[in-house]
Amino acid sequence: MPSLRFRGPSVFLVWTFFSLAGAGSVTLAQEPQPGEKNSSTVPETGKQENAPSVSISPTAVSTDDRSQIVDDEASGQGALKTLDTSFATVVGWMEKVLFYRIGAVEKKYVVYAPRQYYVRDRGSDGPFIHYGPIDTSKTESLSTGDVELLAAQGKLVTAADDRDYRLGRIGKRPVEYVTVKKDDADKGLVFDAKYILSAEDDTYHRSIPPRDLLSSEETLSRDEVAALATKGALRTSDDASDAGRRSYELVEDDGGAPVVVLWLSFGAVFFTLYMRGVNLWGFRHAIEVVRGKYDNPAETGEVTHFQALASALSATVGLGNIAGVTIAMAVGGPGAFFWMILCGLFGMTSKFVECTLGQKYRAVKPDGTILGGPMRYLQVGIEQLGWGSSGKTFSYVLSISFAVMCILASFGGGNMFQANQSGGAVLAQWQHADLIRLNEYATDIKKAAAADDTERLESLQLQRSELDQQVKSFQVTFRVLYGLVLAAMVAVVIIGGIRRIGAAAEKLVPSMCLLYLCACSWIILVHITEVPSLIALIFGDAFSGKAMGGGMIGVLVVGVRRAAFSNEAGVGSAAIAHSAARTEEPIREGMVAMLGPFIDTVVVCSMTALVILITGAWDRHDWVVEQGLSGAALTSQAFRSEVSWFPWILSLAVVLFAYSTIISWSYYGERCCEMLFGPRSIVVYKALAVLCVFVGAVVHAGAVLDFSDMMILSMAFPNILGVVLLAPRVRRDLIDYWRRHRNDEFETFK
Repeated sequence: MPSLRFRGPSVFLVWTFFSLAGAGSVTLAQEPQPGEKNSSTVPETGKQENAPSVSISPTAVSTDDRSQIVDDEASGQGALKTLDTSFATVVGWMEKVLFYRIGAVEKKYVVYAPRQYYVRDRGSDGPFIHYGPIDTSKTESLSTGDVELLAAQGKLVTAADDRDYRLGRIGKRPVEYVTVKKDDADKGLVFDAKYILSAEDDTYHRSIPPRDLLSSEETLSRDEVAALATKGALRTSDDASDAGRRSYELVEDDGGAPVVVLWLSFGAVFFTLYMRGVNLWGFRHAIEVVRGKYDNPAETGEVTHFQALASALSATVGLGNIAGVTIAMAVGGPGAFFWMILCGLFGMTSKFVECTLGQKYRAVKPDGTILGGPMRYLQVGIEQLGWGSSGKTFSYVLSISFAVMCILASFGGGNMFQANQSGGAVLAQWQHADLIRLNEYATDIKKAAAADDTERLESLQLQRSELDQQVKSFQVTFRVLYGLVLAAMVAVVIIGGIRRIGAAAEKLVPSMCLLYLCACSWIILVHITEVPSLIALIFGDAFSGKAMGGGMIGVLVVGVRRAAFSNEAGVGSAAIAHSAARTEEPIREGMVAMLGPFIDTVVVCSMTALVILITGAWDRHDWVVEQGLSGAALTSQAFRSEVSWFPWILSLAVVLFAYSTIISWSYYGERCCEMLFGPRSIVVYKALAVLCVFVGAVVHAGAVLDFSDMMILSMAFPNILGVVLLAPRVRRDLIDYWRRHRNDEFETFK
């Protein structure tokens, strides 16, 4: 069958690259904007300086229409940042679709967020003038020193680049404004605290992050909430008024399951039942195949069974195993990991079916190279169902959709994101001592500010500023060097195609898994007596759901979602690598592919989970809430708490995981690119893939990378739909293959 080809591949790929380059921007801070009508008394600061007057006088801005301040942070940003901001809208839309929760109920809550605004003309060095109704209880102006003091006390809403002020406009006048926030110590109210309405007692309970547990002690009655709203101390939303609620009554979905999670789960369960549990009774045979028992060098293909498995694993064993498990348990509690394991076991069958189809409908080119995967079987396989012209059109739609999504995902989530996160992990470990010192400075500055010790405050701020400049200067140099080295390493491998990728993966994957598992095993063995009780905790919490507000369903959803990110079963990407395996038996390669989710989710993730439980990292308030650690950073802290130098091993593992993921996803994108645009596009794709590695290492992730990451999950929709339609053919082949296997009809070589 002819491949899908379009003219202008270079234009498409170059456009894609520059779109993804927009990830270098920083998305606008999602802080409450001035249009929200709430106010408070400014906390008393140090002495007021007699600064020169500015054109905005107190009387000129004494109006209760605070919506006149329009946030203008987007002004002056470059084209790439503008592109990134635009993509943020698309990402928001995709999140609403992919993660639309079926069966969710509305949860009402309020947020305590009293603020005051002070403005001055943009570019002025004068004081900030209070913006709002005249009130003798409020400070009328803030000098630069007052603003710095408030910032040191953590009482300002800062801009995205940590400026104390934000850019805005009042009418046509460009201004700079500061947003002062405050707590109410007497009533125990903390700025940005969230209070959730409980249906049991009709009372608002303080939400305890990160799992939205409800506090039994910190509560607000409806009358108290109404009183705070009258004072303008609650965050408001225009959407609330449009929906018939009070402006301060905010809502969010609680419970239910996201569409993409249900879709992946449906595929995994359906395939497992339809294939009669092949993931269980075929497991032993899969091990035999990987060991090379049936490896016939004369068969068609580019890599061995083991190399194909290693290539596919190299794309999935990565940051998801280190960060994903930690995120799942921090948000959903220990029980979330039980559902991750279960999802991994069912996902084995999804991998079996899609990789069998990848082999069955692959195309062998005259030079011996292979073109296979969902973009092939969604086109060729569905065409062969005999649905006529409508079936052909349908097959092309599915195939093209998958190929485009895969290319975008390979540049972002499978490339730039990996380079950025791995570089950041190494950098954080390298600068660990300096970062600790910066945190200590921040603590000391707050103490000096609270004590109104101006002299010590200025000294500490100067020292912190000098150290901060050194840290940032080193970060720039390091990221450039790291990006160049990583890009060179990636280029050396991907230029050689799947043969070189497979050769590298068969050495990298076992090495990095062994390295990581050894580090985990050390911690587990030291605490071996605790393991039985921890396993009991996982199973017990999985069905009680006490670890999070969403109950058992909430825990289940968190576990399934993280497993989907971890092993990518049902996404279809692994079928591209497995289609290149050297075999004439598609079912045999499907058996090999089953081992991917087992190794990725059941083995590697289990080790991470036990380390997180042993160290208590999942429930450490000082780490998760106070320090804001999550994902890989929280895992690293868990390792450090046991052995000080273990984070260096973790950093090395992160680099290896990221590197292997990049080379495998580059191959996936290359195959899809060839399917769409023909062989000539491969050179352009590889050049852009290498360039993306460097860009990803140097710039910060933004909305464009989020968009690319969404593409990975979106690939599941055309893939699972097509695989379900082709599943009867796989089942027929499986029955025939297993009959021949039981009759010893297959030649063995080991």
